[in-house]
Amino acid sequence: MELCKYPKRENVRTFHIEAIQIPIVYNKYGDYDPNGLLYVLEEDAERIQREALERFEMEIPQPYKEVQPLIIRVNLGDTVKVRFRNSLNRRLSIHVQGLSYDVNTSDGASVGYNGDSTTSGEIWYTWYADKEGVYLFHDMADPRSTEDATNIHGLFGAVIVEAPEAKWFDPETGEKLQSGLMADIYQPGKPAFREYSVFFHDELEILNKDGEQPIDPHTGLPASTTAISYRSEPMRNRMPHSHDPADSGEDVSMSSWVYGDPAPPILFAYVGDPVKIRLLHGGVKETHVFHLHNHQWRLEADNPASTILDSITISPQECYTLDILYGAGSLNHVIGDVIFHCHLYPHFMEGMWTLWRIYDRLQDGTGKLPDGTPIAALMPLKDRECPPKKDKCHPGYPNFIEGRFGESPLQPPFGVRHLAYGNRMGR
Repeated sequence: MELCKYPKRENVRTFHIEAIQIPIVYNKYGDYDPNGLLYVLEEDAERIQREALERFEMEIPQPYKEVQPLIIRVNLGDTVKVRFRNSLNRRLSIHVQGLSYDVNTSDGASVGYNGDSTTSGEIWYTWYADKEGVYLFHDMADPRSTEDATNIHGLFGAVIVEAPEAKWFDPETGEKLQSGLMADIYQPGKPAFREYSVFFHDELEILNKDGEQPIDPHTGLPASTTAISYRSEPMRNRMPHSHDPADSGEDVSMSSWVYGDPAPPILFAYVGDPVKIRLLHGGVKETHVFHLHNHQWRLEADNPASTILDSITISPQECYTLDILYGAGSLNHVIGDVIFHCHLYPHFMEGMWTLWRIYDRLQDGTGKLPDGTPIAALMPLKDRECPPKKDKCHPGYPNFIEGRFGESPLQPPFGVRHLAYGNRMGR
């Protein structure tokens, strides 16, 4: 929807945003960017820096969940005011792509005869949310694509313009949400939906846990790293457990039973939940192909004659909204882990992949993954029937799968637990 199709409203949303510099740890194996940069809400800055540095100083550096690209949400018709504070030793800015603003005061750049709206201290920006969608923002004080610049180290985020009067909530707690990659969106007169923000970015400056350049185990040469939302799961960290060729297949190399969950944020839903994926390219160099298994969307969501896709090419600074047909699990109601990744296989192997986990039973926060990791609660969407609770005969995904951590799980039907066989069907 565009603003011209909706009655005028006067609403101002104000955000206080700060840029911080910390090592960004990209996975549990300790790969990290020593010069990470990110935008954060000012009220979160001290906590994020403290918690992230504590985890970085572990024997093997570990990621901190709240180190993620900044997402802010507003409603169509809102005036967005941003106070940007920069305490780092370089000029920085916030340049938003696609929203309306005055180029002399709110461009976040220094171009030609326009006013310089970069800063080494503090500046206010005013943007106008005049069309629904997702809009990337990033630093334009230093637009270079090198390791000496800012984008490659993570200084990007996005503003999502939701429908008029829509509200957004934390998927785990159900509480109102100030920012976050994932949200449950409720809008008047339309079904609620799960919203996932997914950033592809590349050409990272990455060191391993020992502070050295990662090496490709197959070639012995320096290894590149690509990422999703400040996390990466390179296959160099998930080497086969044996020389059996079967252990190199994707059903093993990408299995959470064998290696644990991948580092990039996993998406969570109950089967049938309506879903929108806000796909963004935060990088400045490579083109990628976003590919989602088992699901499709229309290139033009509101056009029933539009091309149906399961992959889309995305170049630097581009953004798309993928309105998933038939919701989580698609038409055949898939339950389990669904892979999505860059379909350029070098990028896939360099870490640009993760999972969409679709549950069949209510997750209330008491469950555990095969490796013992607690399963976070997932609030059901309030306008949908609540998923059934788990019981001994119906433990729900992933616990109905016959598998042990560190081993490849059995495939259905013998891979499904069943009480009639001592809870170990097929063994």
